[in-house]
Amino acid sequence: MLKDLYLYIKFYFDKLFSSKYKIEGKCLQCGECCRNIVFMIEDEYVKDVKQFEDLKKFDKKYNCFEIAGKNNKGVLLFRCKSLDENNRCRDYFFRSLYCRMYPMVNSKIRLGGCETFDSCGYKIKIDKKFDEFLK
Repeated sequence: MLKDLYLYIKFYFDKLFSSKYKIEGKCLQCGECCRNIVFMIEDEYVKDVKQFEDLKKFDKKYNCFEIAGKNNKGVLLFRCKSLDENNRCRDYFFRSLYCRMYPMVNSKIRLGGCETFDSCGYKIKIDKKFDEFLK
């Protein structure tokens, strides 16, 4: 009985917390990830200046970024102010958690259509085969 309970809990734990994606590769220092950043507020991408100003009031780390343009979906793109002309971070050892975690991937990001850049050495791969999700 206890073993059955353990297997039941393990089954649902694995379903809920196992990663569906994995990251392969390494940074090629192209700088694209530092020039084409998107931010989210709750479940939506930041699309206007007012939202960005609200983010900066909420957390000062957003002051390290500036608006660089918009993508074809109307989502604001941001550029890190610490990126130098050689695609190097001038504040590498003091960079934000956002930068340290790149390329972080989760279902929300993937469903939003985000991918790594063609020039990026990182690639997002599905970690499991389809039939493994059904088990």
